[in-house]
Amino acid sequence: MTTDMITKLLRQDLWYAMIAFLPIGLATVIVGLLVTILQAWLHWNDVSLSFVPKIIAVGIILIFGWWVFVSAFTQWFEQLAQAVPLWLRH
Repeated sequence: MTTDMITKLLRQDLWYAMIAFLPIGLATVIVGLLVTILQAWLHWNDVSLSFVPKIIAVGIILIFGWWVFVSAFTQWFEQLAQAVPLWLRH
């Protein structure tokens, strides 16, 4: 394997990881920001108030977006399975 192949593999891996986990990360950041603003506005200082909405948001994303995760990982695995024999030849 050359360094170009390794670089391409790592770039693809990071891209698929970002595609798969970006919705969860964005949802938790947005919900956390909204809950923090709500807590500051209402003067509530409860830890569970910030934790529970994040868990609910992640659960909703996993329930309705599971096909995105599965398709991203399936596509990544198919490309990886096709590329391994080519890399072994070099």
